Amino acid sequence: MPTERRLSTSHTTIPSELRPNVSSVSRTATSWPMKGTDMSVQDSFRNAVRAIRAAKMRSFLTMLGIIIGIAAVVMLMGVGNGAKQSILGSMQGAGAGNLDLMAGGPQMSNDEELQMITMDDLKYLKAKLTYPVLLSPRDSNGFQLKNGSKTMSATEVFVLPAYFKINGITIAQGRGLADIDVDARTRNVVIGTKVASTLFPGGPAVGKKFRIGDVRCKVVGVTVPQGTTAGIPMDSAVALSFPIGPELFGMMDNVVQDIQIKCVDPTQTTEVKNQITRLMIQKHKKEDFTVQDMAAMTAMVTSSMSTLTTLLAAIGGLSLLVGGIGIMNIMLVSVTERTREIGIRKALGAKERDILGQFLIESSLLSVTGGLLGIIISILASKFVVARFTKTAITSSSVLLAFGFSIAVGIFFGVYPARRAARLKPVDALRYE
Repeated sequence: MPTERRLSTSHTTIPSELRPNVSSVSRTATSWPMKGTDMSVQDSFRNAVRAIRAAKMRSFLTMLGIIIGIAAVVMLMGVGNGAKQSILGSMQGAGAGNLDLMAGGPQMSNDEELQMITMDDLKYLKAKLTYPVLLSPRDSNGFQLKNGSKTMSATEVFVLPAYFKINGITIAQGRGLADIDVDARTRNVVIGTKVASTLFPGGPAVGKKFRIGDVRCKVVGVTVPQGTTAGIPMDSAVALSFPIGPELFGMMDNVVQDIQIKCVDPTQTTEVKNQITRLMIQKHKKEDFTVQDMAAMTAMVTSSMSTLTTLLAAIGGLSLLVGGIGIMNIMLVSVTERTREIGIRKALGAKERDILGQFLIESSLLSVTGGLLGIIISILASKFVVARFTKTAITSSSVLLAFGFSIAVGIFFGVYPARRAARLKPVDALRYE
């Protein structure tokens, strides 16, 4: 009878093509669960971190695209939001029911002489308008203020008492301008908070006197911190009653920069605008003026600037897309380099979802880390560099959007390499050289 042949395991030789590359898997194979068990998310996270740390320079270069992309998105959105706030800030106070009458209209030719808006126009409208309104002329100029050794540049605004109510300006100390200031042609003024703190530091400003150029004036009121109101920086402004202001400073008699109108009932704004247009055409015999609805104009500017901000973010998003492609490319290289390691893990019992999870976590880590670094860099650059040239406003929503996008990029561009790794057959992977 033939002799039974027995195979001794002690003399068995494993073919070279099936021998694992110990140097490539020793760091991770020992932490892999035994056959029949599932790999936890914590294990996948540890292995992903280990793989990233094993190739520090390559991981950093991979993240660089995400860093640049996120920084570009956040900074460009910050510039867009800053421009939006600047424009809207200059229109602050011109809310619902506010209209602005100024010289220049659609029917004027280029060689036609511009007809000014005057106090006669204001008186005419006040007498003819059938709707309840508040009216105030507005003219302005820049002057030097002086109180002893303290000086500053400021904007002088020549108005009627209704100006404060039209623009929602609140008086913090003293009072606003009154009809008596107009009738008696007083040199009483209302000043902004910056003027008060600069000329009268450490004490109340109401009742004190100072000079506007060579004209001596008396403070009767100080406004609350106001920012920019209807294009005027009120914190560094001085309000003087019309017409004494233009007379004192040698400006054009009777001519005003514009006339501000506030409808007592904001729902009548359109009707008031139409009536003003008809009355002014009757008086001027042509439409050489413009009546602006400030609420509608503010809404239009808000819409336009939001579109601009979105376009700026989209431009930054292109660099983020390039960074995502870089992540996918590097992850594909990583899959190729670690093919034998993947084969050993699958032979030890790893399932497709385990391999898929590890490579997705690895790509997401690269993207999220790059996103966080990009956000930090964008905030610092916006604050210390970009802010020197233009106003920026980085909002929490833009930061969260950019961070969420970085996570999405990591997952989206990591799916294909992860699926490719998960679908490798153990035998083919172990044979790979």
